[in-house]
Amino acid sequence: MKKKNLAILLVLVMLLSTLTGCGGGGEEETGDAEPFKVGAIYPLSGANALLGTQCLAAVKIAVDIVNANGGVQGRPVELVEADAPDPTAATTEAGRLVDQQGVQVIFGSLASGNSLAIAGVTEKSGVTLVESGGIADAITDSGFKNVFRILDKGSLRGAAGADYVVSALAPMLNIDAKELKVAIIHEESAYGTSVADGAVAKLEELGVNVVIRESYNSTITDMSAMVLKLQDAKPDVLLSVNYINDAILLVDTLKQYDAMPKVMMGCGAGTTDPNFAKTIGADSDGIFCTDMPTNLPLEYFTDEDMNQVVSEFRERFKTEFPDLNNVSVAAEAAFAGSYTFLNNILPNAKTLDAAGIREAALSTKLDMTTLGFGWDLGDDGQNYAASANINQWQGGKVVTVAPERVKNGDVINVPLPIAAQ
Repeated sequence: MKKKNLAILLVLVMLLSTLTGCGGGGEEETGDAEPFKVGAIYPLSGANALLGTQCLAAVKIAVDIVNANGGVQGRPVELVEADAPDPTAATTEAGRLVDQQGVQVIFGSLASGNSLAIAGVTEKSGVTLVESGGIADAITDSGFKNVFRILDKGSLRGAAGADYVVSALAPMLNIDAKELKVAIIHEESAYGTSVADGAVAKLEELGVNVVIRESYNSTITDMSAMVLKLQDAKPDVLLSVNYINDAILLVDTLKQYDAMPKVMMGCGAGTTDPNFAKTIGADSDGIFCTDMPTNLPLEYFTDEDMNQVVSEFRERFKTEFPDLNNVSVAAEAAFAGSYTFLNNILPNAKTLDAAGIREAALSTKLDMTTLGFGWDLGDDGQNYAASANINQWQGGKVVTVAPERVKNGDVINVPLPIAAQ
């Protein structure tokens, strides 16, 4: 009888050892735990493929760093990617990731139109969308419960650009704000319209004269008629909201007709894209590109762990894209959104379903993310700790000129050397 009991005890010990061995022996081991599946939807083909590819690479780096530190709640993160060059593809691919791949979180999406298309799918399916590219107001103004944006919203960015024009640039031009003439040109989607609306509202509040406002489809191939209207209006400042191809076309056409204003204030994706300065060349020097913070000095990140993460991200990104002088701002945002959510938000979730993730996203407060601002969501899913910086192209690089606490250079070329005489 004693021998029988001893045999049973040995079997139980061996079984227990096997089970505990499968569970891993440390915080950084995920063992055979079920993967936590996330998706990434970016334009990997079409006009925005270059930035989309950079954004996807940034998300992959975030996933690698998180997995090296133990994954999400002990589960390895598995990334499934999707190509969405337009909103129609974004809808289709979001459905595929949710229904066929079983992802629980989607990171995206560079363009506001794509973001709204994805949100329509994820909201119905109880899947979370973390937006780190689209800034249209509608993304967080539409009542979605499972959409969270790390960036500032479009109207606030437009207002920031307009405010800087009046408070800082008008004095440099020796023009009183009441006499300043501002023109606004923007692409016509929710993205461009949101930014332009915010700029107009701020300019009207400050009593500034908006002499012309024109919108266009981003597929435009001839801006001659619009630039001729600008030439007649003779603005001191042009505030523009563009994607990359139309931003380059606008500047080329302004130069062709000798209609360049004294100041060009870009607010968003097109004028911040590395290809903008690369294509325009030295004439880009002095053009403003108001956008989210970008390539902040490493010493700005005083927390040692965050400093190390930002440094690792930049080194790995530059290894993959050696031709870039700096990490693109779109890629920085994609990394910040995915890393913050995987590393800081999901570990606080009591459950990893939509309700648990939403509770964690809204209740978590951070003083700093890798973008240089914090994380503090409203009930609408908008990060109200986010802010836009005033940046300017100088020598082929984006230099931050305001606010004071993060600036790494001073304003140059006001008025622009290529401004119409």
